[in-house]
Amino acid sequence: MKISTLFSTLLMIAFLSTHASAALVEYSSGHGDIGLAFEDGELELHYHFGDGAVLDGAPLAGEIEFAPDEAYVRVGDNAQTNVTGNVPFLGLTSGDPVWTLPSTSISGRPFLGIASEELSAADFSSATLSLTAFSGPGQFALWQAGSFGGANVFWQTLGGLDSTDLLNMAIGGHDHFNYGFTTEGIYDLELTAVANLVGGGSVTDVGTFRFLVGSATAVPEPSSFAMLATAMVVGGAIYRRRKRR
Repeated sequence: MKISTLFSTLLMIAFLSTHASAALVEYSSGHGDIGLAFEDGELELHYHFGDGAVLDGAPLAGEIEFAPDEAYVRVGDNAQTNVTGNVPFLGLTSGDPVWTLPSTSISGRPFLGIASEELSAADFSSATLSLTAFSGPGQFALWQAGSFGGANVFWQTLGGLDSTDLLNMAIGGHDHFNYGFTTEGIYDLELTAVANLVGGGSVTDVGTFRFLVGSATAVPEPSSFAMLATAMVVGGAIYRRRKRR
C-alpha cells in the first residue's frame, strides 16, 4: 500500500471513529450523490460523498457512503436568491425568495447528483426513482433546464404527489439536477427506487433524505434521529458505511 493511500485510510478511520455514536453527519459543500447500489441481492439507496466533499465542516479525504438516515444536506443562506420571473412549479412569482442547489457546481454549496453507476447493465434493464412522500414548511421541486428557457420538472410537491413524480434513470448513469425550496426549514423527501432485472422481476428500496434549508435551521434533537451505525467496511478506494438490512 502506498504511503498516501495508507494516510488517507487512517484519516478515514479517524473520521468514522469520531462519528460512530454522534448525530447525523452534515453535508454542506462539494460533490455528492444520491446513489443506487445492488449488494447481497438487495437494492440500496444511499449517499455517496466524493473526495473534497465537506462533512461536518471538514473536507473529506477519499470517498464514503452513508445510509439516508445517517446524514443530511445543509442548504445554507448562500443558496438563497430571489426569482426574476414566475416559477409555476414552485408557486413563485417574481421577487419571491428561493433556495436552490443548481445542476452546476458552485463553491460553498452541495453539488448533489443522482447516480446509478453501481448498477450493471448485465443485471438491470431500467430503473426509476420516485418522490413518494414529503414533509416540509414550503414547496420543493427537482428539475433540469429545458429547451427555449423552459424546465423539465421531475418532482414537485405543489398540488400533491402522484405517479408522475418519477425520474427515469439510465443504468450505470450519473446526472445533476436543480433542487429548489421555497422557504427555510426541514424538508424530508421519501424516495422509492425500483430497478428491473434483465431476467425478469424487480427489486426496490425506500429511503428518506433530509434537507436543512437556511443556515440557522437547527438540527432536531438526536433522540428524533436514528443514531449512526458503528459497523464499517473499509476496502478499495471507497469507504462504505451504509446500514445493512
